Amino acid sequence: MEQSIRWHAVAGAYEHHRDRLVSSLSRLYPHAVVEDAVQDLFLKLARIGFGDPEQLTDRYLWRAANRAVRRRIRVEQRRLIRLEAHAAADWSLDDTIEAMHACMAHPQVQRESLAQALGAVDPREIEIFRMLICQGMTYREAACALGAPEHEVTNLRVRGLRRLRERTVAAAG
Repeated sequence: MEQSIRWHAVAGAYEHHRDRLVSSLSRLYPHAVVEDAVQDLFLKLARIGFGDPEQLTDRYLWRAANRAVRRRIRVEQRRLIRLEAHAAADWSLDDTIEAMHACMAHPQVQRESLAQALGAVDPREIEIFRMLICQGMTYREAACALGAPEHEVTNLRVRGLRRLRERTVAAAG
């Protein structure tokens, strides 16, 4: 019963404060990031059962939303840095370009090499690719979705990329 009252208090605060928070923070940060962060903030407040609805003031919510937006931006920047570092360390640019040009020169070879490369990848590894790359999930989120530890998600991603790279280069070369 008490949890339901708290949930309704947070939902009411969301309806009351959301538009003002989004419009004021959108002046400082990208609008899409702000909307997501504000929604996540209220969901988090509802999950933890935020105690006193009187404490959900404009000032408190603005500061909490501002921190959430900055945190989300930092996470995305770190993700981009990791992706760039991973691409620089794991892929030799010349080898990749040569393999791509060789495959593109012959459309039949391209289809066959891609089919062979994807055939070498485990379906679970492909699911990891979808979660991390297409859906933009973090490793922790993907691990929770699969019910596996984070290190397993990392290992599956690395193994899948290695298999794709080896098979694509072998088919092109």
